[in-house]
Amino acid sequence: MHTSASIIASLSGANWIVLAGDKNYITAEELRRELPPDQAEYCIARMAPYQGPDAVPGALDYKSFSTALYGESDL
Repeated sequence: MHTSASIIASLSGANWIVLAGDKNYITAEELRRELPPDQAEYCIARMAPYQGPDAVPGALDYKSFSTALYGESDL
C-alpha cells in the first residue's frame, strides 16, 4: 500500500504536469494508465473533482492535491 510519503517521493509537481498534459485536470483513466494500481487508486480516492470551465466528466484537481502533498506549489 502506498502512502502520501511514497507518492511524494515518486511524483514531483513537474510529473503531474507531464501526466496531465497541458490540461488543468487529470482523469482517473489517465492515472490508472500511468501509475501503479495502488498509487493510482490512492490519488483518485483523495483528489477533489476539478471544477474549472474546461472540466470534463470525471476531471480531477491534481493541482490542489499536489499542493496538499507538497505544500505551496508552482503548478
